[in-house]
Amino acid sequence: MSAPPADAFGHPGEVVPVGGVLPDPKSPAPTRSGATPGAAGEAAVRGPSRLPYLLSTVGLESMTAVTAPFLGRTLGAAPFALAGVEAAGRAGSAAARYGRNQLADRQPGLRGFLDLAGSAGLALAAGFFAASSVLWQAGACRAGSWAARGLGTPALEEHASVAAPAHQLGRRLGFERSIGALGAAVGALLVAVLLEVTDTRGVIGYALIPVALAVVVSIFGLRRGRADAPPPSAPTQIKITKLRGGPLGILLLGIVCYEASNIAVVLLLLRASKIVSVSEALPVVQRVALCYGLYQLSAAACAVVAGRLTDRAAASLVLAAGGLSLLGAYLGLAWASAGDDAIVVLCLLLAGAAAGAVDTAEFTGVARLTSPDSRRAAFGVLAGLQSGGRVFATLTAGGLWTLIGPKAGLLVCGPLLVAAIVIFAVRVDRPSRAQRAAPPAAGAPEPRA
Repeated sequence: MSAPPADAFGHPGEVVPVGGVLPDPKSPAPTRSGATPGAAGEAAVRGPSRLPYLLSTVGLESMTAVTAPFLGRTLGAAPFALAGVEAAGRAGSAAARYGRNQLADRQPGLRGFLDLAGSAGLALAAGFFAASSVLWQAGACRAGSWAARGLGTPALEEHASVAAPAHQLGRRLGFERSIGALGAAVGALLVAVLLEVTDTRGVIGYALIPVALAVVVSIFGLRRGRADAPPPSAPTQIKITKLRGGPLGILLLGIVCYEASNIAVVLLLLRASKIVSVSEALPVVQRVALCYGLYQLSAAACAVVAGRLTDRAAASLVLAAGGLSLLGAYLGLAWASAGDDAIVVLCLLLAGAAAGAVDTAEFTGVARLTSPDSRRAAFGVLAGLQSGGRVFATLTAGGLWTLIGPKAGLLVCGPLLVAAIVIFAVRVDRPSRAQRAAPPAAGAPEPRA
């Protein structure tokens, strides 16, 4: 039997068994879980991890929508303190997520327990966060909620990249990013409604409800998780030396510059709370929550659009457009005057568009420039660069905001954004003509909620 045809990158194509005929030995090797890539991706789509992840997203983002006014107004935190809390949370989330992936590689049957532990930890952190009365308590609980979130976050991007054919990578990854953003938008908009009947502390308490539902769903998913668990595999070894140089190295350099200027959204919401006009009909906290909901809706919409664009053009061009959008948001928020509500809304829409489009394009570009056997390690490196860069940007912006003013805090990231845009303009990951014109694979799973 002849070898399967190669794809646009020289990787052997997949042979589909017909009528019980065994596949060609030269067809793609099984993944670490023992299943073919398509089967692994389809199992991931059907897996029990998505629902508890989305429910915990609603709870966590409900807290995010009121974190800035709760820490800043209720507890009197300075911008640098708020930045430190968010940076610690981001770092803890990245470490917990990496640990989860390592444990799941060794013992796949633990995935359900990790989902449960993440949801339960988030519920505890939310409860203590609502009851905290001093800054250090609230900061520890907020950072703990992010760490719990990382522990309960499945590797959805990796599974999506395995399940999708090469010409639909962006579409599938954009779908995953948009679903998470929609869950966050639901949480933010629920906050705007709840603020009609309670205060910020009460809203954080209500955030326990979706997180508690995530705990219940995780408990019911444990039995199915054990039944569907693949065999153990070797833990992922991240070798950065193999990812240096060439087109991938250039793309990662641009990503480093971009993420080092990607300030935590909580600081943007803090700035928005200082600009929006005061009204008895709609308090400032409620307006900021609505703005955050619009931010997430913009991220969801632009993730879908960016995914389709990256399947037809270079992901680096989408990244450059996202950098311009974020730069415009920083400039607008830095120079806006009190009462410029329209500018605040526009800037948060621009920032949300950058968040959704850039996250999608980053994973698509990295996936396009790596082979399937090294993609997981590359995604691990990308996640580390994202977390490290955002921690740096948040701490730098928060420190300058406290010492000098909000303009200095927001504009300090401008030069890095400009450098990232220039690097992305190289267009290092253009899809080939064959890849753009490839027909949908027979039986390829379609994105679905």
